[in-house]
Amino acid sequence: MSLFRPARKVSCPNGDYWELYASKTALPSWRKAGIHVRRSGDPILDIPIVVFSVLWAVVVEPLLLLFVLLPAAVVRGRRSRAIRIEAVRTFPEREVLLWTTTDGSVDVVLDEIAAGLVAGKVVQPEGAVYSGRETD
Repeated sequence: MSLFRPARKVSCPNGDYWELYASKTALPSWRKAGIHVRRSGDPILDIPIVVFSVLWAVVVEPLLLLFVLLPAAVVRGRRSRAIRIEAVRTFPEREVLLWTTTDGSVDVVLDEIAAGLVAGKVVQPEGAVYSGRETD
């Protein structure tokens, strides 16, 4: 079971390619940088404010998310018995299907999900809870 390596890879009859990932860790969601600048009216004063705002939104805030939220998600996952299964398709557009199961039934659930995707269906395996679909 690995967060960065697929547990299974399958191809559907229509040519879709799915990768199944199983992990105890749910990665924190990534937010796009939102840069909000209040202008003072004086261009000389606005330059340092804009530089600071950009550095905060593009460098400091993502590093804080990486060093605070990611370790917290890993610790939460290590304490849990729940396994998160994600089926990811990246082409023609990214789509993610989510299931949750337990340690003991993860291999059986992965096999059933893979067989369902090969058949072109989203299945509800026994011992797992289907959480839905995400698209970007």
